[in-house]
Amino acid sequence: MKKLVAGVLIILMLGMSGVVCFANNTVNKPSGEFRRPRKTGEYFFELLEPKRNITTTDKNMLLSFKAPRDTNIYIEIYHNTSIEKDKEKYILLHDPIDITVGALQRGWASIDLKSGLNKIQFMVKYKNGSEDSMERIINVMDAQEIKQLFQDIVNRPTLSRWKK
Repeated sequence: MKKLVAGVLIILMLGMSGVVCFANNTVNKPSGEFRRPRKTGEYFFELLEPKRNITTTDKNMLLSFKAPRDTNIYIEIYHNTSIEKDKEKYILLHDPIDITVGALQRGWASIDLKSGLNKIQFMVKYKNGSEDSMERIINVMDAQEIKQLFQDIVNRPTLSRWKK
């Protein structure tokens, strides 16, 4: 009888250990500065699109962001004119875009980019006088270049991927 009770208790403990050991929080929390609003006192600026530095085939891009009412957002778009891959020499593509955020506390801007590396710089001036800034690097490539880049990564020997 003691062996039966001991066996049942062991089976119950083993059965319950999976429930206790593998319980975790299932809510995905945003990670990194790209999704977290940058706070300055009670004011904040959150870049909704693009959330991170990206590579795309589309030369037209819609920028979207959240900020408090009456915040001025200055957007400058730069293009890398350097021929060498290792060096960067950015020039201003257009006149800076000036947006004042309204009652919806959202802002949008449509921009045109050139092929290659583009830098988008956001300069934020809040109503209380404080400032914030953020930038994104957008690499515009045609579909054939992206396909070739992907092929090079796939065909690279396995050991060279981890040596870097």
